[in-house]
Amino acid sequence: MSPEEHYVRNATRGLRGKERQDTQTELLDHLTERTRQLTLTGLNPEQARTQAMQELGPAPTVARSLRRTQHVHPALSAAALLAFATLLLWPVPELLNPQATYSGGDTSESVSELRAQGYLTVREANTQLKPYGIQLKYHGESWELRHAGLPTASIASSENSWNCQGPTTSMAADQPRYWLTDTPSVRYVNPASLLACMSEAEWPLQVRGKQVSLQGKEFPLTWSNDQLTSLYARQVEKSVSQLPQAVWRTPPHYPLNLWNGALIWPWATTTTDLRRITVKSSGQNAVLLIRADVQHTMTYPTERTYKAPIFVSIATPVDEQGNTQIPRSIKTPGQSVATSINLMNSVEDWYSAPISSRPAILVALPDRTDAPIDLTPLTFNP
Repeated sequence: MSPEEHYVRNATRGLRGKERQDTQTELLDHLTERTRQLTLTGLNPEQARTQAMQELGPAPTVARSLRRTQHVHPALSAAALLAFATLLLWPVPELLNPQATYSGGDTSESVSELRAQGYLTVREANTQLKPYGIQLKYHGESWELRHAGLPTASIASSENSWNCQGPTTSMAADQPRYWLTDTPSVRYVNPASLLACMSEAEWPLQVRGKQVSLQGKEFPLTWSNDQLTSLYARQVEKSVSQLPQAVWRTPPHYPLNLWNGALIWPWATTTTDLRRITVKSSGQNAVLLIRADVQHTMTYPTERTYKAPIFVSIATPVDEQGNTQIPRSIKTPGQSVATSINLMNSVEDWYSAPISSRPAILVALPDRTDAPIDLTPLTFNP
């Protein structure tokens, strides 16, 4: 006897004859379909079967619910009785779980597309976070990362952060859904984004090359691959905000002024037009800071166009010989063509140069993402 057959046998105790047989058939059909849906999210078959039965509730509770409804009008099918009993008596996830009614973070990307990008389900993420003492929880009206002894990392929406993004819900056809309401039942999260959330909350993340760790425990390399730029964005913002305000201050109420400080755009380079230079640095990583500007038009209450300074930040590895590579040119927000980068050796020359010249400096990154960043430019040889 399979685990599902054993479950429905216990879940239908007290029913008799054809009524019991029909109910068992419907329950088995539901468990089979739900197991198939859960395997599409990445669970193995055994995990999927277990979760499908857990979602229905304990078998004795199901049996009591069905026995209480066995004298209702015969026009009601076993499935209808089950749904009615569920609404009244069971701890139904979509009714009692606030995550189920949270409306933010929807995406049109399919589950398979999210999986290809490395997304995990919230359950999987919590399983992988557990050895680090971290828990991803839905609290109030937002998601949070919690760790004893560290500040709570509130996970912002995409409107509030470039990098820290919370769980998202796929609205595509391959998204698993709740049995009763047909609402999406699984949320997916990018683990690299969780590292960015930890960094923004100033958790003491240690960085050695591309390896990121917390309190001596290393995160999977896939979590931090090509994500170092975003891990340092908050400290870059703090350091740049120490410069004269005329250099970085955005207009009042500018929609992208995220932290009431310098506007930092963490940019992941994909260009092949790279320039190799040698710098004097004892660190394993450096960050290229480029001065640029961004334009935004607001239509309410009246149409108004803002132009604000923006700092493009690009983390780059430095090898043991001090060699690193930086892009020769970059396309900043709103630009249709790339502009050459003007690398400088003086921070004063950097912030006094015309923005149109795309002035840039290269500075060393500390080993910890919560440490201040010294804006003293690294000396370099072309």
